[in-house]
Amino acid sequence: MANILQAEVTVLGTRTLAIHHFGIDALPLEAKEKDGVAGNSPNEWKKTVLMDEERQLFLLPTYFFGAIKNGGKTVKRGKSNFLADIASTLQVMDEQIYIQNSASQPIKLPDPPQIVEAGTVKNEKLPDSYVEVIGVRNPSTKARNIRYRVVVKPGWCCSFTILWDSVVVDRKSLETAIVNAGTLVGIGDGRGSIGYGRFNVTSFAIL
Repeated sequence: MANILQAEVTVLGTRTLAIHHFGIDALPLEAKEKDGVAGNSPNEWKKTVLMDEERQLFLLPTYFFGAIKNGGKTVKRGKSNFLADIASTLQVMDEQIYIQNSASQPIKLPDPPQIVEAGTVKNEKLPDSYVEVIGVRNPSTKARNIRYRVVVKPGWCCSFTILWDSVVVDRKSLETAIVNAGTLVGIGDGRGSIGYGRFNVTSFAIL
């Protein structure tokens, strides 16, 4: 069908990307002995990282689907916007979206990873990936917790393929939604609270 379009999108990260995936390991069925103390678990990152057997870091397609959908909220259509239309037609085709560095090399998490307190080391001195330690406030209890999460420093990049119906969302509006997703929404953890996960679109190529 001529109206079904497919495009490869390449993005370049402008802010730190934090991977804190809430998967089945985050809430195990059986009680396990905890390390650390309440609100401060140094091995927390092991339950929330996304990496393969070779320790190469990746993202799930839902990361970009959600960001692009919310980016559509910033693109006006009459008195409304494209959020619902994008949600109804957009598909991110990749099962895993692998992260690369500025030299287009796959980013792997070292074993063991370097532990870095947020804001204490300049970007140029940071490894491509590491475990970031940062204090956060629990919105429910207002208590302070320490988070340990795998992050990738700015300069990360990745590519993914999307499919959509151009009758529902025209090409220009979708491309604008993706650009706005990078500058206004972001992906990963900390995107809403501290502006992590922002990116620029370096390529939008129809296949």
